[in-house]
Amino acid sequence: MTSPIARRALNFGVAGLGGFATGLMAARSPSESGGIISSAQAAGHELDLTTDEGLFHAFIRIAGSTGNEVVMAWHEIYRYGIVGKDVTPLHTSRGALIVEHTNNGDGSFTMTRREVAYHCDIETGKVIDKLKNPYTGAMDDVEHLRSGPVTTVHTAHGMSQNGQELPIDHKVGPARVVGDDVVLNHDLSAKFPGPNGKLLVFYDYIQYHAKLSHLADPDMQNIPATYAIQDYIDWRAWQDMGDRDGLMPGRGFGQKVAGFDDMPDDTLAAIKEREPEFLTDWQSWEGNTLI
Repeated sequence: MTSPIARRALNFGVAGLGGFATGLMAARSPSESGGIISSAQAAGHELDLTTDEGLFHAFIRIAGSTGNEVVMAWHEIYRYGIVGKDVTPLHTSRGALIVEHTNNGDGSFTMTRREVAYHCDIETGKVIDKLKNPYTGAMDDVEHLRSGPVTTVHTAHGMSQNGQELPIDHKVGPARVVGDDVVLNHDLSAKFPGPNGKLLVFYDYIQYHAKLSHLADPDMQNIPATYAIQDYIDWRAWQDMGDRDGLMPGRGFGQKVAGFDDMPDDTLAAIKEREPEFLTDWQSWEGNTLI
């Protein structure tokens, strides 16, 4: 039987699995970080981005918050198919996240996430419910993402759900500082058996961009940030690709925001049309996927 993680990654890809503030994971070791922020430390910033705990704490602030508050973000991903050496544009995906953060006071953080994402026509940007499969010729029924509430606990060394560690390889770091700009890397990947016994994989590479002056201010628990995504996933279940070899890379971007009004107009329009309760009563809203 396919696990909830496998079903989610197979259907929606990494944007649905990790998201902006949900896939918080184990940091790289100091040796891997390579002392890359020595220039920032020399400038007088009391900021540690070379240890597991230091990277993790910075990551929580950049990707979410170390306080007890709600963090929102939006993202957009362009999805392609690769078979052999041929690249075929497929669609875009446009979504929004709402994450409730709780600082547990012991170095761990509990997060409850709700998320929606909609696949869109790559030319018009309009949300689609049917998509012609360029490989099979079939007109596929598109599955959009409605996820949550999902609660997970995060430490500097892993992520768990209901007391069990999640089988996802996570790494944070290294951090790169240039002037007042900080770029923090976040990698995650997983391998799992699919419904037909075939080994499925995904790889997700995110770069968060924030300001060093914000990160160096200990009073700033929730730091403004943008991010860029590069991922590689297998075919989704709704594409019905069978045993066809291939891979679907994606590239995207997103941003933390103070509220819905700061999200792109087309993202808000899609949510209002498809899932208005997500905007008006998100605390009570429930999706149809578990992770």
